[in-house]
Amino acid sequence: MNIGQDSMVSLEYTIEVVDGETPSELNRVFKSEFLFGRDPIIPALGSALLGLETGDEVEVEVPPEQAFGHHDPGLVREIPLSRIAKPGDLKAGEYYEETQRDGRKAGFMVKEVKDSSVLADFNHPAAGKSLRIKAKVNDVRAATVTDLLRSQSLFRSAGGG
Repeated sequence: MNIGQDSMVSLEYTIEVVDGETPSELNRVFKSEFLFGRDPIIPALGSALLGLETGDEVEVEVPPEQAFGHHDPGLVREIPLSRIAKPGDLKAGEYYEETQRDGRKAGFMVKEVKDSSVLADFNHPAAGKSLRIKAKVNDVRAATVTDLLRSQSLFRSAGGG
């Protein structure tokens, strides 16, 4: 069976940054199962998958706007060192993660450590960069009524129709 509207697709894929260093969080094999034509998917990948079948492999370049977006200069901020739990751990060029008061984690790239502050870049490390996705189609099957209802339910809960 070929991938088309309302087919269930099971993929495994890798992601790498084109012309740059791939962040460690992306440096692994991902697996995904989705209802083609209904569940959200990166447009460039969706176009490349159309018509493929089980066992096929594809490589596609994804532009920044379909990946982690463009680098936003507004997300580069100067933070007082007094707000950092372990300011001695900060090193320019390294990624730093800290737990906030509400328990959420905040991560940033250390651009520069100054006497009383740090210049922090809160953009995703791959922002502004194209990605290369290498995917293998593990399975393609016709969607069941349950698959269709699940997809419709997810769409509604995400604010759609």
